[in-house]
Amino acid sequence: MSLEKTAGSAGASHPPVKTMFFPIWKLEEQVREQLRRGVKTPGGAEVAVAVGSSAFSYIKKYDNELIIKYVEGCVAITATAKLIGEEAKVYNVDVHNICSKVDL
Repeated sequence: MSLEKTAGSAGASHPPVKTMFFPIWKLEEQVREQLRRGVKTPGGAEVAVAVGSSAFSYIKKYDNELIIKYVEGCVAITATAKLIGEEAKVYNVDVHNICSKVDL
C-alpha cells in the first residue's frame, strides 16, 4: 500500500512523494481489542488483558509474526500474534513483573 503526500508551504508546488506505509498501529489496535475480548493460548487457557492508554507500547513485526510489549509501571505484557495479510491473530500472552524476579 502506498501513501502520497505533498510537502511544502502555501503557494509552493512540489510533486507528490510516494512512501511505503504499513499500518502497524492498525495491527496493534487489533491485538489490543483481542486482548480485551480474551484469547485462547496454545495450552488451552483463556487470557484477557485490559491495556491502558498510558502504557508504553513496543511493536516488532518480523515476517508473519507480530510481537507487542506493553509496559506500565512494573508490569510488562507480551502479546504474540500471527499475521495473515493485514490481520493479526493473537496466540500467546505473557505477563511479567519487571521490578522484581516474581512473575505474575
